Amino acid sequence: MRVCILSQSLDVYKGGNHLPLLAACPNTEFTILTNRTKPKNPDLPSNVKVLTLGERIGSYYYGFADYLYAHYLLKKYPPTDPFWQQFDVIHLNQTMATKMLDLVKTGVPVLYTVHHPATVDREVAIAESGLLEGLKWRAKYALLVRWQKKLCRKMPHVMTVSETSSKRLQDDYQCPAKNIHVVYNGVDGEMFPLGKDDAQYEVIALGSFIHPRKGFPYLAEVYTKLSGEGKKIADVGRRSQEQQDILSTIPGVTMFGMIEQDQLVSLVQDSKTLVLTALYEGFGLSIIEALSTGIPPFPFDVGAVREVLRPIDESLISPVRDTDTVVTKILDYLSLSLEERASRGQKYREVVLQKYSIEKAGQSLEELYTKLQ
Repeated sequence: MRVCILSQSLDVYKGGNHLPLLAACPNTEFTILTNRTKPKNPDLPSNVKVLTLGERIGSYYYGFADYLYAHYLLKKYPPTDPFWQQFDVIHLNQTMATKMLDLVKTGVPVLYTVHHPATVDREVAIAESGLLEGLKWRAKYALLVRWQKKLCRKMPHVMTVSETSSKRLQDDYQCPAKNIHVVYNGVDGEMFPLGKDDAQYEVIALGSFIHPRKGFPYLAEVYTKLSGEGKKIADVGRRSQEQQDILSTIPGVTMFGMIEQDQLVSLVQDSKTLVLTALYEGFGLSIIEALSTGIPPFPFDVGAVREVLRPIDESLISPVRDTDTVVTKILDYLSLSLEERASRGQKYREVVLQKYSIEKAGQSLEELYTKLQ
């Protein structure tokens, strides 16, 4: 089977079609047609090759980079170009460019991935802002929501990562339920092995917290309260200068910024708990990555979090924005004996790899591709 993945920017370990997932599809040959990759020269699985347009289209900025990516892509490979006929499926990865609807004219089945609707990001950003700032967020998302809605309603097949996101796509965009396919995220148990018994950090947080949906103010509250208990914290990911200034005032917090994947895995293994303060998650990949290393995640009860954790341990979940409960749950867990934490960690790993292994995700994706042909 031959699949062409279209992605404006390829971040090899993130998004709906990251490389570990593609590597877990042994019966599929992938061609990724992108404008740039992060890092520039990633180690590719044997079944993946990358074609790079290399156009100057700027940063993301609410869909306009996607618009330009589609423009250059379809200029080089119009729907009538024989290039498309070599593939069994064309898979769009989270693009916002409505021009991509032209690819339906190729006659090749087209699949569109949406992690979660942009309406969620807009909704949370407005709720977390004052009146004037809220109006700015409405303006920023006006075209983005319109474009994504059109794609979801017009594309013959839409893929998302949870039943929760599927329902939001139906409710927010009137995306037909019969067109939506759910493929859960998966974690590579070899890439995320069990952590250390003598981990030096009591808590770790991962990812970019620039957007209000990620809940940085609540993360800072959790850090402050845990710092008061003498806990050591590893903070990993992109932060604004203002956020860095805030974190620099909290004792016990070590800021690592943007790091390579192997260092990220090492830090997760060297931590005892994961804190997540996102105000919506379409799935929550870091949840299952942490569980694979045997450390419990402590997220808010938002989006698909309960759906993901229901078969594993719902007691890890706290009410949204309730940082006191998050801190209490973390401290209660840290007070357990090393033997008890190790036992729970082993169980977490076993269950998460049974339910959300990268192999299972790859199998589901290949089954979907076969169904579309």
